[in-house]
Amino acid sequence: MTDRVPVFPFTIMTLILIATLLSAAAGAVEHVSNGAVPRDGVQRVSLSEVWRVGGEDEDYLFGLVPRVETDSAGNVYILDSQMCQVSVFDPSGEFLRTLFREGEGPGEIRSPRDMMVMGDGRVGLIQEFPGTISFVDAQGDPAGRMNIGSTEGGITSLTACQAAGEAMLISGTHSGARTRPDVSPRQNFLERCDGEGLTMTQYAYNDTEYNFSDFQFSEREHMPPFWWCFAATAEGAVYTVLDRDRYAIDVFAADGSPLRTIEREYEPLRRTDSEYARMVGMIESAMAGLPFQPTIVVEHDEAAISYLHRALQLHPDGSLWVLSGRGVRPDDDGVMAVFDVFDQDGVFARQVALEAPHDGRYVGIFLSGPERILVVKGYMESLAAQFGNGATFSGDDGEADLPEVICYQMQVR
Repeated sequence: MTDRVPVFPFTIMTLILIATLLSAAAGAVEHVSNGAVPRDGVQRVSLSEVWRVGGEDEDYLFGLVPRVETDSAGNVYILDSQMCQVSVFDPSGEFLRTLFREGEGPGEIRSPRDMMVMGDGRVGLIQEFPGTISFVDAQGDPAGRMNIGSTEGGITSLTACQAAGEAMLISGTHSGARTRPDVSPRQNFLERCDGEGLTMTQYAYNDTEYNFSDFQFSEREHMPPFWWCFAATAEGAVYTVLDRDRYAIDVFAADGSPLRTIEREYEPLRRTDSEYARMVGMIESAMAGLPFQPTIVVEHDEAAISYLHRALQLHPDGSLWVLSGRGVRPDDDGVMAVFDVFDQDGVFARQVALEAPHDGRYVGIFLSGPERILVVKGYMESLAAQFGNGATFSGDDGEADLPEVICYQMQVR
């Protein structure tokens, strides 16, 4: 009679190994690597004008337009940060109402930097410093005002915002107590806040400082892409960009746990001399009020994802539309910009080439419902004005566009 090999211990060890592998897999972050060529090729889309406001139209003169939004009914909200107000138009371009006014009371704001339309119809504007959000309801009546900060004290300034379900995504800078008289520690952030203005979740940050005895302002360090480059689903998932040089989008659950990283092969694009000079000029303008001359360090390569263009946008069908540094500088003269479109699994599905008579470097391009695009002329001028006086992002001819918003219908060719 031959001895039998015991089966039970081997089975237990196998189960333990399998359980360990499954546990590791469950905690792993999904990584979606895409090539440089989209799965379904390039889709050319012509833009047919539906309506426009602003420009030389004396009935609707805008000062600075850094942001437009569209609500679930298709109404368009246009933030004029110079006039401290929001103009609302219906889907056909008919004027509905004006929201907000300049001031510090209910329903008022000073120098608003960004706007968000909440799911309940409220509209919020953020003020850079001190970090404040002012709300009105859909009819324009005051609906609350909150100061943004942490329970640990310090000073908070705000850069950008977006509604995220019932909460809010905000970006900006927390400035802590000085460790030395000439050193100001700072943390740039992207966070989710509750209705009281307190941090619920932090998705991105970088710790830095302003050393006023030897001040060096670095584009890479002091202008993080996640300040402007983020999007959120109604369910709370957050998309953002952490590294200006990588074509990589990080996706987080509402509680901040990482879900997925979406990448695609991408060749960096060198800035032209005029593009480099414009970025230097914008930063110099922002630093103009300092009592000393700082050293300014600007990158010679464009960011992989064009964060100043609010480059991450979610389409109603669940796809993610991304503007790369090359996407706002297409080779085709008849194309304004080329969006990279990723499906809900993070696959680089196609590119959408938007045919329109605009220079993608200087205009703002915003999805507006499933089949419309809003183009903001004078967008980069409006954004640069938030950094100080004298900066320019006008075209190479040096002429700045009057702020104008054009609603286009997308038509696949």
